[in-house]
Amino acid sequence: MKNILLIFCTILMVSCGSNSEKKKTKADFLNAVEGTWTVSEIHNITKEELTKTQKTPFIKFEEEKVSGNNGCNNYFSSINTIDEKTIKFSMFGETKMMCAEMKISDAFGSLLSKIDTYSVDKNTLTFFNSEGHKILVFTK
Repeated sequence: MKNILLIFCTILMVSCGSNSEKKKTKADFLNAVEGTWTVSEIHNITKEELTKTQKTPFIKFEEEKVSGNNGCNNYFSSINTIDEKTIKFSMFGETKMMCAEMKISDAFGSLLSKIDTYSVDKNTLTFFNSEGHKILVFTK
């Protein structure tokens, strides 16, 4: 009887341990996006137009803070929510310099406010709007 009880307890312990996965935390998701990412695609902007900016747009994640440059102006925000797929920012603030070409910076700024979800695949960070359309792509 003791042997049967011992075997049962062993099976129970092994089965409980094999089904448990570590639940990811907000810190895990923040770590996945941390660092500086350079824009490689902007919705409705051609690659040729993107190469003509004075500065290459980028985004930098540091803990729960976000900053970067949209091709003309510096911007900043913070992350309100982040999980496996969703990312929500507080309102973006930015400097108000006038550049010779504002098309890229205006498009970039407009798209930042439309980010709803994201994906990270190796060295690529992609942002999607609420309809699931790819709007911004960055590389590390």
